Amino acid sequence: MGTPLSAIDWLEQAMTAPLPQPSDPQPPPLPPDDTIISLPAPHFEEISTAPLGSSDLETTGLFTAERVGLPRALWGPTPTAEIISAIIALPSDTMPAAARLSLRLLMAEFAPPLQNIPETRGALLLARVDKLVELGALEQAGQLIEAAPETSAALNARAFDIALLLGEEDRACAHMSGQIGAQYSHSAQIFCMARRGDWQAAYTSLQVGRSLGLLDEAEAALLTRFLEEEEGDDQFAPPQQITPLGWRIMEALGDPVTTATLPVAFAHADLRGTSGWRAQLDAAERLTRAGVLQPNRLLGLYTQRRAAASGGLWERVQVIQRLDRAIQQNNESAISDALIEAWPLFTAVELEVAFAQMKVDALSAVSLSPQASVILWQMMMLSQEHPERAFELAPDTGLGRFIMALAKAEELPLLANSAMAGAIHTAFAGPDLPEQVQAALDSGALGLTLLGALSQIADAAAGDLHAATLGLQRLRALGLDPVARQIAIELLLLERRG
Repeated sequence: MGTPLSAIDWLEQAMTAPLPQPSDPQPPPLPPDDTIISLPAPHFEEISTAPLGSSDLETTGLFTAERVGLPRALWGPTPTAEIISAIIALPSDTMPAAARLSLRLLMAEFAPPLQNIPETRGALLLARVDKLVELGALEQAGQLIEAAPETSAALNARAFDIALLLGEEDRACAHMSGQIGAQYSHSAQIFCMARRGDWQAAYTSLQVGRSLGLLDEAEAALLTRFLEEEEGDDQFAPPQQITPLGWRIMEALGDPVTTATLPVAFAHADLRGTSGWRAQLDAAERLTRAGVLQPNRLLGLYTQRRAAASGGLWERVQVIQRLDRAIQQNNESAISDALIEAWPLFTAVELEVAFAQMKVDALSAVSLSPQASVILWQMMMLSQEHPERAFELAPDTGLGRFIMALAKAEELPLLANSAMAGAIHTAFAGPDLPEQVQAALDSGALGLTLLGALSQIADAAAGDLHAATLGLQRLRALGLDPVARQIAIELLLLERRG
């Protein structure tokens, strides 16, 4: 799956021409840390933005490193280019707790790398923004841009595309109109002229752009169709490489391109209220699975109206509504039946954690059937909610005892019939690290070690047992033992095969 913003050639400019600084809102709250079951699971709260303590672009963050549990000098002596390469390689298909850690890592304020050179100024911030966008975290990426002590053409380009995907193009164009035109692509300028109703100026600019070679043929054809406002009999073929602006123009022409086959960032466009219910549900599930949308927003869509069909997505809609009715009626037997039916449906689409976060509070005090009680225990383990109740419900099995030892930060028992449990046991049995990893930690390359650990956790999610041991060992060596334990619980309870 490609990156929708970092690879937009027609919006990429030199990182020059700083603009006026943004106003100073209140310091942002920190997204809750990952903890073992004794603390509540992360909630998605709106984050206000402000640069924190430095005018350097690379220190831009939405909260301090210390509040994430990491040192401010995380990057140490690692060259900026190596850090950027590791961020680009950061996987998206991983355990939920690892995904949350990745987001916090990308959003937090850290000191610049010791080997940061003037020629790379702002490049690390841009890489963080691009990775957030690739992960679908558009609002967080936009907030990071706003928090920067200054901006640039490249950051402006990202902000413009984020606004397009969030349905805020009028605001983006209003911002553009007060800035130097050369900071933006010729295509974006033409689009904004047309949005303001200045069609003649837009058409003239299109002709100039064509004659000067500022537009490629695909761009020029798309903009010509947009400006001429002629309704052809045949559908207009979308460009081979869809950009946010190209997608928005195709929508305006009445030939929208489905977001289902586009990078996850495009899914936000279906949540603007202009798409049908099915498209909104599909988009919300994608974004919730990516960990960038509040589960309760998805729940609101699930319960918006009666299911329009049966099978697939509609089965999840129906079972959520049936579970809600049973809860409202306090019918414990019906609750148990609905929960037993719902769990495999949400497991099949990797939305178990979101389902747990939606329903664990309402179910925590309900007396359920034995099978449903085991499901509720898993939900509590995954959501990190209601620890005392989870201890009561824990199954008296080898796996149950092993997971509860992880949750309580106790010594792990041996579990002979689970290869993954064996890999996890090895990771928690001692502090021994590979010589190369220990040398990197001793040199201060903590950030690169953390990025490597996150990549290994993604490999572990796909079944690599050795990667599970190494990734968890690295996290523990970095002082992230609670996160490592939660990831270990997820590796045992969740099925992730890409």
